[in-house]
Amino acid sequence: MSSITPSQYFRIADHLVRVHWNMNVDLGRTLPSFRPFLANCTAGEGTLIDIEVSDSPQQRDMEGLERLNDVDYILDERFVLERAPESYLTSILSGDGERKWTMESSMDFSVSTVSIQASELYTTNKLSWLIMIAFGQACVKCDTLLLHASAVKVGEMAYAFLGKSGTGKSTHSKLWTDHVDGCELLNDDNPAVRAFEDGSIYIYGTPWSGKKDCYLNQRARLAGITRLVQGSVNEFSLKNGTDALVALLPSGSGIRWDETIYSRMVGVLGKLIECVPVGELVNLPERAAVELHFGAIRDSCRK
Repeated sequence: MSSITPSQYFRIADHLVRVHWNMNVDLGRTLPSFRPFLANCTAGEGTLIDIEVSDSPQQRDMEGLERLNDVDYILDERFVLERAPESYLTSILSGDGERKWTMESSMDFSVSTVSIQASELYTTNKLSWLIMIAFGQACVKCDTLLLHASAVKVGEMAYAFLGKSGTGKSTHSKLWTDHVDGCELLNDDNPAVRAFEDGSIYIYGTPWSGKKDCYLNQRARLAGITRLVQGSVNEFSLKNGTDALVALLPSGSGIRWDETIYSRMVGVLGKLIECVPVGELVNLPERAAVELHFGAIRDSCRK
């Protein structure tokens, strides 16, 4: 193992992310899903987030923290989010509730310090998950949003599928790649969507793609967003205004307990609604659902 403590830079959705190691690491084994996103930092270029990683235990006083969520499960890990007067603390807990991994972040999540269990660095995705939490909050100030979605691209255009866990997002993406010519998977869990001043909306691959090994450093113009609902028939309907926002809101990554972050997230969703068709697809897991969906979205874009 090489005894070096450098900084690594990654470009995700065209935003620069810095990870600095305050410990000896084998860079060839760290953050494998981030490798396609490795980047250089040019002179004067600012970073979206800075992450300091250490194997030293968290030293902050744990008294007086406001717990913002009940213990929940993300990626099969127990975690808790807490707020201090001037920071947030994200913890991954052991079975007995002990904080094994912690990330203390500034209020806008642009700067974070992560304390890890060194023995788990190369065998778990915990560090990747913590970086995703920080990125997902910090990026909203740049009109960028992580979406819990599966996304495919067909040529230069892309389509995102939303829905609760188990509603068939990955299955629907697989049906698209099987039955739509030139279609390929872009990301299967957390693509990033970015709104630009000219009204264009792009969706990007990220290092976070759930259980699917699909870490593409690519982007495509977003042509449609659809919330999937399992049903006994195939029916597509467009959503507008408040109905469109309601369809998108559950899939946004911004935390609901921070008024600034939440407001910025809703602002990004508003820009998506203005520029991209939003629909709902009641569907069966079959080719006919894809044919109906693809045709309806294309027709919506032509209007």
